[in-house]
Amino acid sequence: MTYQAVLWDFGGVVTTSPFDAFNRMEAEKGLPHNIVRKINSADPDDNAWARFERAEIDAAGFDTMFAEEARAVGADNLTGADV
Repeated sequence: MTYQAVLWDFGGVVTTSPFDAFNRMEAEKGLPHNIVRKINSADPDDNAWARFERAEIDAAGFDTMFAEEARAVGADNLTGADV
């Protein structure tokens, strides 16, 4: 039996990096540059981003959990819905 597949890596390959958009959003909201990267790099295996990618939480759960992680680093006006 032969299997065939096509894999797509959009972020920074087919499209621009999502971090460019995060940096624009950070600037618009008056947040420190790369704060989204900082949040996502903390506890990378069990943070909101990782859990959302594994479908362990839904969009509402991601919104809440990411906002809590953002508040923990002083980004009080950043939610999961923002990213």
